[in-house]
Amino acid sequence: MSSRPLTVGQLARKTGVTARAIRHSERLGLIKAAGRTGANYRVFGAGSVTRLNFIARCRSLGFSLPEVKDLL
Repeated sequence: MSSRPLTVGQLARKTGVTARAIRHSERLGLIKAAGRTGANYRVFGAGSVTRLNFIARCRSLGFSLPEVKDLL
């Protein structure tokens, strides 16, 4: 996988998770806070793809967000 930072839109496309859900996960501390570009765009590392896929899988299995946070 490329080590280039991903914007929230790119991350959403790679994971199938909405941009809104990504920002919410960031606020809850489920994923690492995004860095910012000079234009103030959020940028995420490649590890965010794996983490978001895990979160989405847990949610599809019926885990609540607090339960997912405990698992992480």
